[in-house]
Amino acid sequence: MTKNKKREEWELVKKTARLYQSIARNSMDGFCIIDIKGHFFDVNNTYCRLLGFSKNEFLEMNISDVEARNKPTDVVKYIQHLKRRGKKRYFTQHRKKNGAIVDIEVSANYTDYLGGLIFIYLRDFTEIRKTERDQYRNRAESRKILEGQLTNAYTHLGKINRKISLLFELDQYPKSKKGKQQTLNHVLNLAMNISNSSTGYLYQSKGKGKFDLLSHKGLNGEQKDKIKIISARTIKLLKHLIKEKKLISGYIKGYEAELLVLDNELKYFVTIPLSKGTSLGGFIFLGFDKKNSVDAQDLEFLDVFAMHASIALAKAGVLK
Repeated sequence: MTKNKKREEWELVKKTARLYQSIARNSMDGFCIIDIKGHFFDVNNTYCRLLGFSKNEFLEMNISDVEARNKPTDVVKYIQHLKRRGKKRYFTQHRKKNGAIVDIEVSANYTDYLGGLIFIYLRDFTEIRKTERDQYRNRAESRKILEGQLTNAYTHLGKINRKISLLFELDQYPKSKKGKQQTLNHVLNLAMNISNSSTGYLYQSKGKGKFDLLSHKGLNGEQKDKIKIISARTIKLLKHLIKEKKLISGYIKGYEAELLVLDNELKYFVTIPLSKGTSLGGFIFLGFDKKNSVDAQDLEFLDVFAMHASIALAKAGVLK
């Protein structure tokens, strides 16, 4: 593997890790990423506060260093078991920096991406259990509340895992000239599925502010002909995209992009830039007719998606 390729893969890992931490940073739950040997790859602030270690201290540690119930050999067995099953939920105890013990609920998910990574949500159950003993004498009532909490946690984690799995799908398509159109269509479909947009176009830059339509969804033949080739001269949005080379979202009228609306009654849009080295190789336009905004977390995910999509298209020979 070349140094540039290795550096590119590690940058991809770091970008994906930052995405996960961004999603979890406002959560009351702890979050961390470890490799298959148990070494911490990333942690969020909640987990740092919970155990009293700094992020830099965590990055020099192994998860067995904080396990209070399980021996290092048991941790290795847990990781191997998780690698086979793909996901696991269990309760354990972690030791804080000051030596105190906290009860932890662990929700872990394994992926073999880039050698194997484990994404873990950690919930402090110490105070929760104490509160349950004080407030609820009826075991059935306590179980009902706990099940509701776990259902919400798994619903949240399931949404995140679904989005990440869509990124991994980009590597499943052929990297040959015959697979070009298939890859183009797949990238556009993934972007639309992630954002729940009703209309999507994928354009390639032809230079001098002009763009050529390579893939589309939500158009008929007559509509396609009208926007087959577009220019920054007639669509103000493209001037912003060429200048900023970053994701743009907003109202159609605010960016004078009415030409891309056609007769589909689109109000809101997101453009995802596709990189060609350091320049703009193209973009994906996503149009929405039933909502007027996109959540900040979804925009962050689409920003990461832009990098994955650019790499996939470059391998397919589209953005070279």
